[in-house]
Amino acid sequence: MAQGSSEVLLLSNPLLRRMENPRPKVSACDWWAGLGLSVTATQDIKDIEPEWRELEAQGVQSPGQSIDFIKAWVKHFDIPRQEQLYVTGSAKGRLVALMPLVRERRMGANILTWFPGAHVGCGAPLIDKKTFSELDSDARGKIWQQMRRGMFGADLLLLEAVPKFADDDYFSELGESVETEMLYRSEYESWETCKRQQHTRTRRKHDKQQGAKLAAMGKVGFEVLGSEDDIEEALETLFEQKAVRFREWGVEDPFADEKVRQFYRDVFGGTGELRGKLHVLRLDGEIVAVRYNLVHGKHNFALISSMSARAELHPGSPGKQNILRAMQEIFESGATLCDMGEGYSDEKRHWCNVKTPLRTHYMALSQRGELVGKLHRLKEQARRTIKSNAHLFKAFKTMRSIKGSGG
Repeated sequence: MAQGSSEVLLLSNPLLRRMENPRPKVSACDWWAGLGLSVTATQDIKDIEPEWRELEAQGVQSPGQSIDFIKAWVKHFDIPRQEQLYVTGSAKGRLVALMPLVRERRMGANILTWFPGAHVGCGAPLIDKKTFSELDSDARGKIWQQMRRGMFGADLLLLEAVPKFADDDYFSELGESVETEMLYRSEYESWETCKRQQHTRTRRKHDKQQGAKLAAMGKVGFEVLGSEDDIEEALETLFEQKAVRFREWGVEDPFADEKVRQFYRDVFGGTGELRGKLHVLRLDGEIVAVRYNLVHGKHNFALISSMSARAELHPGSPGKQNILRAMQEIFESGATLCDMGEGYSDEKRHWCNVKTPLRTHYMALSQRGELVGKLHRLKEQARRTIKSNAHLFKAFKTMRSIKGSGG
């Protein structure tokens, strides 16, 4: 392909040629000092697996960027091949960006979005970081605009929970966007540094007092379980403890579906770069708190946490006792980042030193998509207004609780 030109290549699946939107003609586009960009689109994840693993080796910001995670997701939720789409952008034969997308029907439109949705803390395209760090804003925007040429059969690209990094905002030119939540992380080179900065004198006093109360109730034990261990009891306890808490909150349990539970079992035991880790706290042998993590390199992603609902255990705060031990184990094991996901909570206030804004990004692919994107942005802005107003948020939670209880 000549420099200064752009093309879209369809890989492996002829269904792409029969999807709703006609294949657009791609015009020439000069970007990054005349270097050409080629775009590919495939519905078969195997077509881009080697290139995906090369980008993944640079590190991930979410389990949703792991090919092993997405493979497990596709398998367990029976995602038809025609609803999968993997779009890549390459320059001089080198892959610079990849978007793993699933097509869903929402609000009367075909939407391309992330596979795992809210099951992970954030989502983002995979990129070649060295290349993107050398590009200016205009060049990055041209990459995303050209990649839309491979997004067949959809009205709107809707990417939720995309992080806005302080050091280099790689995704600011990716369509339109609106800020939503905050992503909370603990980033330290060692447990000693984390403990010194986050485990304050007041926090140490509280943890010591609660630890003594819990120890007075029985023998306290802490264990770390990996893929080689029997995790069934701990996982079942985790899901049941979460179910109790969701009923109290009056919200739908995202882990109620057995397919979802089986997915978490199987991705935990993967043999690739992504691996599972459970932090389990016991009292006289009974599991009273669990934390489910996925680890990729030096990044630990804390996806699910639970604790016993037994009222007599509350003075001993088994959840806080478990996270204290978990944070020590995470950083002593060599991790430099513990991602605790979006949304504010006490544990994040106590342990997280980095807050990253999250945005929802929109790229209209049709007139219908333009309208749906505007409606979704209004919804996101209204939700943010409610959450930022204490009185409105309290009223919203009360209404949600009434609805959940059937009142």
